[in-house]
Amino acid sequence: MKHFTLLLSMFYAFTAFAQTTSTCDGGRFYDKLYQVDVTTNVEYGQNTNFSGQNQKLRFNFYEPQGDTLEKRPLIIWAFGGSFLFGDKLSPDIVRLSNEFAERGYTCASIDYRLFFFPINQEQTLKAVVRAVHDMKAAVRFFRKDALTTNTYNIDPDRIFVGGVSAGGITAVQVGYLDLTEEIPAVLVPDSASFGGIEGVSGNPGYPSNPNLIINLCGAVGDTNWMAPSDVPIVSLHGTSDGTVPYGSQEIEVTGTPIGFFVDGSGSLHVRADNLGIDNLLYTWQGVGHTPFISTSNGSINEAYMDTVVWTVRDFTLPYACREITTVGVNDAADLLDFNVFPNPASGQVRVNFAKGAPGGMNLSITDMTGKQLLQAPVQVGQIAALVDIGNLAPGIYFVSAQSGEKTVNKKMIVY
Repeated sequence: MKHFTLLLSMFYAFTAFAQTTSTCDGGRFYDKLYQVDVTTNVEYGQNTNFSGQNQKLRFNFYEPQGDTLEKRPLIIWAFGGSFLFGDKLSPDIVRLSNEFAERGYTCASIDYRLFFFPINQEQTLKAVVRAVHDMKAAVRFFRKDALTTNTYNIDPDRIFVGGVSAGGITAVQVGYLDLTEEIPAVLVPDSASFGGIEGVSGNPGYPSNPNLIINLCGAVGDTNWMAPSDVPIVSLHGTSDGTVPYGSQEIEVTGTPIGFFVDGSGSLHVRADNLGIDNLLYTWQGVGHTPFISTSNGSINEAYMDTVVWTVRDFTLPYACREITTVGVNDAADLLDFNVFPNPASGQVRVNFAKGAPGGMNLSITDMTGKQLLQAPVQVGQIAALVDIGNLAPGIYFVSAQSGEKTVNKKMIVY
């Protein structure tokens, strides 16, 4: 019997009872309704930095003053600076955190590990992966908190990640770099010791996948990493960006080409459209890198910043103020929802679990007569699996996800 390659095993504790929370009354998440409280330098993890030293990772937390909502959406923000410099007090990140906290969001501006020399392809990619590992640890920190002490009153189903420039690159990779097979070839020899996809920056055992991406002048390493069930994304980018390309082009770090091509926001959103991923791209024609903040003195350009805030606000609003229903593993069949990509297919397919696999889930493939050809258990919280279908003859098959007495079936065509 052929076997499944199962990926991204992650623990997720679902609540025992269904609970619905309405969260969008009186202009919440749209209008400025609150003053903001800030808690500084909260440690969320630690890891070895470029120089081989252990570095503690911290965030500043922004929340609406006096807000009593028990489960609030969170935006995790990452600053820009070419992965060489910058910090969580970058003026644009502080401004964005305050803007959204005033509207009822909670925001965490995070530190992540910096610096890499020499500036070449391998060292640049390692810097990106360090930042991705750190942001994933931050996502896990807040999911862990929501399911344990609940210090920050975060809804674990509404964790959005965003960033500027290098921070935008980090956020996009956190959303779309989710399979071991997608690790850039130059990093593969060291990937296991380096931490693989998830990294070891802290809070293991909790999901690191975000529910939405906010990309401000960032890029994805390869649009082929994106799949139909991937999370929504909103981007703002200038067509004349000379730092992070708007389209698909070799990236430069401080003016040095590194021999690695990325897909900027323009290419990323074409791919999102083709895959049916909910997305929005705001394009600044003829405008360069991060026009909302001066790279020389950090001052905010109000006109461009207003565009950023309003665009992100309007796109995220339906996701922030939708009614959230949290269910136990036996409460609803839609927890089993998944899709198969590509379809039609040959050789291998990726099965994407829309809500993370519930406990006791099994995946199987049957032919038109009902004969089971492949089967494997899926671990709790897993969000994707690669399935080898190379030995299946061309024809129509059914992929089934089953947990307890509930089963969801999807048709798959093999050619």
